[in-house]
This record gives sequence, C-alpha cells and structure tokens, in this order.
Amino acid sequence: MTNNGWWVLLCMMLAFAPLGAEESHSQAAILAAFNSGNSSEALDLVTQAFAKLKPNQTDEATALIQSILAFAPIEQSGDVVVAAIKGNPALGNIILTAISRTSQVEQLTILSRVSFAMSQDPESFGSVSDSLPKLLNAVDGNVSTSQRLTSPDYNPSNLLSETGVAISPNRPDIRHDLHDLRQDQELLRDDEEQLRDDRQEHKGQNAIKREEEKIRDVKKDIKEDERDLRQDRRGN
Repeated sequence: MTNNGWWVLLCMMLAFAPLGAEESHSQAAILAAFNSGNSSEALDLVTQAFAKLKPNQTDEATALIQSILAFAPIEQSGDVVVAAIKGNPALGNIILTAISRTSQVEQLTILSRVSFAMSQDPESFGSVSDSLPKLLNAVDGNVSTSQRLTSPDYNPSNLLSETGVAISPNRPDIRHDLHDLRQDQELLRDDEEQLRDDRQEHKGQNAIKREEEKIRDVKKDIKEDERDLRQDRRGN
C-alpha cells in the first residue's frame, strides 16, 4: 500500500488536533526531517519538542509521542522514545505508557533501547528507573520465541552492539508491512473516535456516512496490510 507523504501528514495532524499550535508545528518539522532522511535532525527536534512541554502536559505528551511513532520509520522507534525522555525526564513514565498502542514486539524493541540508554546515562533516565524494568519484563513475557526470531524489530541473532537493540536489517519487506499496518491501525482508532464524537454531537447523516466510509476503507487497508505481512513472513 502506498501513501502520499503530505496527505498522510495532513491526516495525522488532523487526527491529533488536541495538540497546541506549537506542538503541531514541532510535529510537522519532525516528520519533515524523517521524510527527508535526516534522522539525526529529527531526533534533535523530538528532544526539543518535549523539552518545551510542562510536567503537567501529560495529554499533550501522550498525543505527541503517539503521533510521531505512528509515522516515524519503525526502526527509529526506540531512538524516538529515548530522545523524548531526554528532552523531558519528568514526562518519562507518561511517554513509556503511551507506547502501549504499538505492537508487543515494537514495545520490546523500544523498551530495550531505553534500557540500554539508561545503562549509558543513568541520570537522564532516573525518572523511569523503577517502571522500566517492570514494563520490560511484562512485555518480554508476551513475545514468543517465533516472534523474536522472525521479527525485523527484535531478533537475538542480529544484535547491534552500537545501540544494544536486537534488530534484523535483512527484512525490509516485513519492516514496511509492519509500518503500514501500524499507521492504518492508528488511523482506524482515530476515525472510530471521530465517529463516536459525531454521533454524540448529533452530526448530520452525511457527515456520519463519510466517517463510516473512511472506517470501511481503513479496515480494508488493514486486511491488505495483514495479508502482505503474512505473505512476506512466509517468504512469498
């Protein structure tokens, strides 16, 4: 499945409308940097964006990290979360809680990356030192051996010593399938929430019908993503 980058960006920005103007601007700059292939700049911008948030802006922090993870390259998920926590350690636990919307395997990769970063720089990650081991153990127990060995996100046979995260670079097809699936699942959740809001606000039938059509289209895309993923994992 292919998506026009700017159209996806627009949909994502609308989906996370609760973000303030400054957060939305930061979000757009981060995604533009990722889209241009400048991951170093993108991660610096992530750190800066979270540094601007106040400790009580938990909703904004949750929406921001989820929106970035939904559209950032999947192999950068762990680095995104590390950069976010470095930017605002006070929101560290909120940021870690927000990754629950990603897959179990991706959560394991992210938490492993954060754990490695904490081992290198304990002071910057002191706020999550108590919760991180518990989250890591809980997620680790839910990831099967077969997932570890076949996933592009977590593969013990391909440890990258530079980051401490096990990741297989040899299956870009599966990596892309997972990225597409995650994007569409995120869009589906947002569309379903919008539909509920429209019904509660007694919007017109035309508006509700359009939202229902969007949901049907996204569900169709998700089925295609899952089919592609199954085929690629079988080597077809």
